[in-house]
Amino acid sequence: MENKYRLPKTIIPSYYSITIEPDLENEKFSGSEIISIEIKEKINTIKLNSIGLKIDTAEIISDELKSESITEDKEHETLSINFNKYFEPGEYKLKINFHGNLDNSLRGFYLSRYKDENGIDHKIGTTQFESTDARRAFPCFDEPEFKAIFAITLKVPKGLFTVSNTGIKSIKNTNTHDIYEFEDSIKMSTYLVAFVIGPFEATDEVMVDGVPLRIVHAIGKSHLTDFAIETGKFALKYFTDYFGRPYPGDKLDMIAIPDFASGAMENLGCITYREALLLVNKDEATQGELTRIADVVMHEIAHMWFGDLVTMKWWNGIWLNEAFATFMATKAVDKFNPKWERWVEFGIEKSAAFDVDSLKSTRPIEYDVISPDDATAMFDLLTYEKGGAVLRMLEQYVGEEHFRDGIRSYLNKHEFSNTETEDLWDSIEEFSSIPVRETMNSWILQPGFPRISIKNQKNSISISQSTFRYDNSNDKTIWKVPVEIKYKLKGKVGSKKILLEEKSSEINMESEIKLISGNSNANGFYRSEYETINDFSNEINFLNKSEKFSLIDDLWASSVSCRIPINIFLNNSLNFKKDTDPELQSLIVSRLSSLKRYADKDLKKKYISIIENYALNLIQEIGEDPKEGEGLKIKELRAILFSTLSITCENNIYIEKLNDIYNQYNLNKGSADPNITASAIASVAYYGNEKTYRDYFQKYTDGETPQEKMRFLYSLAEFRDTKLLEKTLDASLSKEIKNQDAPYLIAYALRDYRHCEKTWNFIEKNWKDIIKKFPDNTIPRIFGGIKIISNIKLADKINLFFKNNPIPQGQKTIDQNLEKMYQNINFVNYQKEKFNDWLK
Repeated sequence: MENKYRLPKTIIPSYYSITIEPDLENEKFSGSEIISIEIKEKINTIKLNSIGLKIDTAEIISDELKSESITEDKEHETLSINFNKYFEPGEYKLKINFHGNLDNSLRGFYLSRYKDENGIDHKIGTTQFESTDARRAFPCFDEPEFKAIFAITLKVPKGLFTVSNTGIKSIKNTNTHDIYEFEDSIKMSTYLVAFVIGPFEATDEVMVDGVPLRIVHAIGKSHLTDFAIETGKFALKYFTDYFGRPYPGDKLDMIAIPDFASGAMENLGCITYREALLLVNKDEATQGELTRIADVVMHEIAHMWFGDLVTMKWWNGIWLNEAFATFMATKAVDKFNPKWERWVEFGIEKSAAFDVDSLKSTRPIEYDVISPDDATAMFDLLTYEKGGAVLRMLEQYVGEEHFRDGIRSYLNKHEFSNTETEDLWDSIEEFSSIPVRETMNSWILQPGFPRISIKNQKNSISISQSTFRYDNSNDKTIWKVPVEIKYKLKGKVGSKKILLEEKSSEINMESEIKLISGNSNANGFYRSEYETINDFSNEINFLNKSEKFSLIDDLWASSVSCRIPINIFLNNSLNFKKDTDPELQSLIVSRLSSLKRYADKDLKKKYISIIENYALNLIQEIGEDPKEGEGLKIKELRAILFSTLSITCENNIYIEKLNDIYNQYNLNKGSADPNITASAIASVAYYGNEKTYRDYFQKYTDGETPQEKMRFLYSLAEFRDTKLLEKTLDASLSKEIKNQDAPYLIAYALRDYRHCEKTWNFIEKNWKDIIKKFPDNTIPRIFGGIKIISNIKLADKINLFFKNNPIPQGQKTIDQNLEKMYQNINFVNYQKEKFNDWLK
């Protein structure tokens, strides 16, 4: 069946010469382009993509033939240029003149604004084309497979900073304008074209193996660029070495955009970022903020090879671009600073992917993409985190060197062209002893993941697979599972890899074997379930950090699916009261805290004291006050524990301690560790009054760094007073809060069980304004918080709302949130009595 969103393959573009003239003052632009095309068969209509543009003229200049008519199909975002003669197969040049408006939709060629340190307003013209929005800036063959060379010329008002994908070829000056002509790009897809115009500054170029690197930013923010330069330099060197080939562009600019809907965008040579994900004062940022920035910088630079140089043929393959960049970013950050233990922290992201993939409404990693909305919906946890985790599993099974050799072969074979997913599997299989294509197809073309049930007998370990689902349904899916078990044999700890290709298998040993972990190093994307062990107090002595995290996360998942009583999770979690790993403790205390609202009234105080004693034990282990030379991870853990004691346990001593830290911060921002400062900001908000609220709003408005602004913004959702919540929600639809941030502020409020019903009522009441005001791709991200709802009446109300108000660009995500919401209600109904019996 014909897909009307797709263009015919009868016309192939090879070269675009594009001139754009932005008028920032009047918020519009005009442009002209000459596209070199090859016509493959006799036609009299040229069809390409365009939406939101006005076409002034179109002609084939090689034949001096103007179009007879131009018709637009708005539904399918195409333009048909009709001629009164047929063109024979051959090469032609198509010229189009067009114009459009600069709006604040944060897609296509759009308008961004910022105020400088003197309060002066500035306008910026910038682009965001992925997935299908290049067609909003210039008519084009806007599909990944139609790669071409781009020559960009920008005619801009005098004095504006101007940048595109490549270096500047020439600058011509008129009385009113500067005309920037840029070098030809490599052969690339339309969604990677970028140009940015406005009152910006740039750092001095830093040469990295011959590649000039700069950070481009709003005026007055050069003091926030050092960390971006540091991570950018590392990434360029690391990936050049890993991929075994040079960076594919002629320069690299990383640009902080004041208004940006996504996190960042991998435009070749011209990577755009949210300010909070590029600009930072390293001394005032939390460990989490620095890790996130390093992740995003590494992710985008990895794309220069994997995504830009070699690109998927169609959007069903975008998962591989994003999953691979996620995997490579984690790998690179782990090398950038091994003390951050990035692969341990990856357990948190993998857990989030498991959570979605445990639902009936999950999807395969790769699935058919028909429309632009389908392409937008691909950018989710399954694409990034599950995809990255599955690649990590494959790499660890085939071996890091064999995996890298396969990647290098893949890039060399397919440079400047487009691929299908199987092309990568085949390249890795050349260097591997396992059937990579067959194995990986079982992971990317089937939804869900397996539960690996493990039984330890005297001289053997039996393993079997079934589908892990929260509702315990089993669809008989079989995966080819790279399993690695960890065991103790003759007093020594060892591990063994097997590829589980059938439903079950048995590992036999020559003498008695003691199982330690069913997922050695937590490399496998599966849940482990132990048939003969309920108490892991002996095994934990032999587990590394990733394995401990995986054990507790698996036990929680089994509790949520109601396969084990909640007391097994609780008893095993409390065994870790001396473990100082912040990732593990973040998982444990967040799960313990989430159960607080299900304790019976007469038992709540007792339960709070259990959490309190657990946290105080850990503080005793690490010390209440920072010690000279202590590690970053200890600082992170202390911040988690202080926050738990203050907010979850309502411990007056720690409420006051965090109040004192906040007061010190107001006097001197460098006086306390940024991690504990972030906890103090959250705690003060939680107990704050209207005066505190006004102070926080002002600090959001006047924040000196993007991270400071975000901390105070999201803390506005922490205030317990419902009148202050109403102020926050009202502000989200005002000009006081940027469109790029407001959807996430509503999401923060919705995920707080105290606020979820009032927040939901606000969403329903203001739905028309929300969908009109916020960028399309941010709308589905508002609703993750409904997963924590345990009130069936509210759940049914939400479900009915989405039946009447579908969200095409994120309906799958909405369906998943709804299913998890009802699963949470099942979990509470099943476990609440058991939980309170355990407390008694």
